[in-house]
Amino acid sequence: MESLLKKLLRTVAGVAICIGIWTVQGRISGGGDNASDNIPRQVWGGGAGTVTIEAEANQPAVISASFEGSDDMLEAWQKIPAGKHTFSIDVPANVSGLVELRMDGPAVGATMKLTMVQDGKVLSESFKKLDKPLEPGWGFASGVGVDDYATGKVYEEY
Repeated sequence: MESLLKKLLRTVAGVAICIGIWTVQGRISGGGDNASDNIPRQVWGGGAGTVTIEAEANQPAVISASFEGSDDMLEAWQKIPAGKHTFSIDVPANVSGLVELRMDGPAVGATMKLTMVQDGKVLSESFKKLDKPLEPGWGFASGVGVDDYATGKVYEEY
């Protein structure tokens, strides 16, 4: 039971940190060159590998991805209608980040599936279903943290 509680607390902390970082960075940068309202096909010239993100939801959702290199940061998000959507991204070496699929105000019965594939290998796959109304202050999301997109090194799933 203690292990489950620790895992839940780490997941909640990870989501809160991610949202906090994106909020602060968005305010500091004011959007500018560090933000995009579409998932890119290539990040900073790419060249080290291709990562594929598959996002499937039965209600409208938002897919977001962040990319952080030694001196660069890019945040991208895209509203997607219900259905399955695939994004292939050519990435450079040594770029980390987070990928998240979320629904704003989902109805009971909402489902989402987030899969990340690199060179044909599934790195992360999660499926979630909303069985009861969300409590105030809670969200409905699934995400994966990546140490290096090009090598497929995952450090967190929520």
